[in-house]
Amino acid sequence: MTNISPQNDYPRIITDLLHNVKRSFEKLVKWYFNDYKLTLTQLSLVLLLKENGSLNVSSISKQMGLSKSTVSGIINRLEKMNIVTRTRSEEDRRVIRISLTDEVKNVCPSIENKLKEFIYHMFDGVSDDDLSDIVKGLCLLDQIIAENSVSN
Repeated sequence: MTNISPQNDYPRIITDLLHNVKRSFEKLVKWYFNDYKLTLTQLSLVLLLKENGSLNVSSISKQMGLSKSTVSGIINRLEKMNIVTRTRSEEDRRVIRISLTDEVKNVCPSIENKLKEFIYHMFDGVSDDDLSDIVKGLCLLDQIIAENSVSN
């Protein structure tokens, strides 16, 4: 753990910690979900579609906080893996809806269970007080970033 004191360089510490946490968490997810061959971002998109049914690229982009081109690339890879399908809207042929394939819809409960298992396993042995502090800290960080973010 990094020793944080007023003499330390907070911008460097914060950016290093964010980078390390993201990289380490993504590696763990990739390893834990190796059977599904999904990255953290792909997994997030699958769960988003599971919760919302079909969505257009703009909605996915907004909810995930990613650019439309990034989301399109993720969708292309998931489509090649037969995880999602693209369907033109009946109401407006210009709108393309993204949805999970039936096969993936059937395994979503096991993916969600595996995600819960993963999180519980990762935090096994962490006290309730520490876990509460982690959640509070992440919520505060999310709030600070949201308050300072620019609109896409």
